[in-house]
Amino acid sequence: MNIRLTALTTAILLALTACGSSNDDSPTTPEPQKSTFSLGVSDAPITGLKQVNVVFDRITLKSQGGEEYSFATVDSNDSTKPQMVNLLDYTGDDIFSLLDDEDVPAGEYSWIRADVVNGDTNDLTTTSHVVYEDGSIAPLVVKRKGNDGVGEIQLDGFTLNQTDNEFVLEFDLKKSLVDPQNSEEIFLKPRGVRLENLSESQDIEGTVSDALIANCETDNIALAAEDGSFGHAVYLYSSDVAAPLDNYEVNEDETPADAPLATANVVFDSDDNQYEFELAFITPGDYQLAYTCAAHIDDAELQDEAFTLYQVKPVTVTASDDLDVTFTISQ
Repeated sequence: MNIRLTALTTAILLALTACGSSNDDSPTTPEPQKSTFSLGVSDAPITGLKQVNVVFDRITLKSQGGEEYSFATVDSNDSTKPQMVNLLDYTGDDIFSLLDDEDVPAGEYSWIRADVVNGDTNDLTTTSHVVYEDGSIAPLVVKRKGNDGVGEIQLDGFTLNQTDNEFVLEFDLKKSLVDPQNSEEIFLKPRGVRLENLSESQDIEGTVSDALIANCETDNIALAAEDGSFGHAVYLYSSDVAAPLDNYEVNEDETPADAPLATANVVFDSDDNQYEFELAFITPGDYQLAYTCAAHIDDAELQDEAFTLYQVKPVTVTASDDLDVTFTISQ
């Protein structure tokens, strides 16, 4: 009898111990790994404008788990005001910092959104606007359905590593700025904006020879502007595009496959006495790079049949270093 009671007591104690052990060993949700996030802005410029002032109010990140992390972007001299940036002051690989080392979880993110204070004709000094070469000013507006003075630039799909993450919003103004007819506003379209990880991108730099520029202008004299000028630029395309075209749109959300991925003006450097260009923040891969002197007729929304590329060459961007390219008369 005592043996049976002892055995029964032992069994009960073991069962209770097992239950307690199960509670202690239950799986727990691991804490997400932290990382830091920095964000800057830069641009590929456009001719005819002295300033492109964008007023950034807030940056929001949304993780694939659904959590949102939002950060106000305030003027460094006045915390009551959102941050205004003249994009033309930060061309090539020059960057203006909007956010610096913000703590966020590492992992996959669904999107990033920049809220922009749209231009207001009643208050152009503190809202987004452009300034023309002659000094005239026009409101700059990011269009979206239902927006009430706030434009949204939203870009999808990116990863934050368990390190310091430095990203840049690259504004390609040839692709994103639109001057519609019968409107006093200039539209800024998000499809001309790229989100690039600085640790995973390189620059393409180079020169265009005087002789090639002269030949392009001579061969395309019918395309000259009224004042006789030309628009010299380089356009970057995917390597598998058989017939590259100019900038145009089918819808507002994406760049057509045969339109340029990025553009850069060719400008004369008086110090080096040569024509130069720079495409910044390009992801490693195979591309086609083209020079044109017809960039001045390139409408951001419409495909122009008169537009021509004067010289096209294959290029490869590697993760190890910037790429240097020279356009010259073929030998």
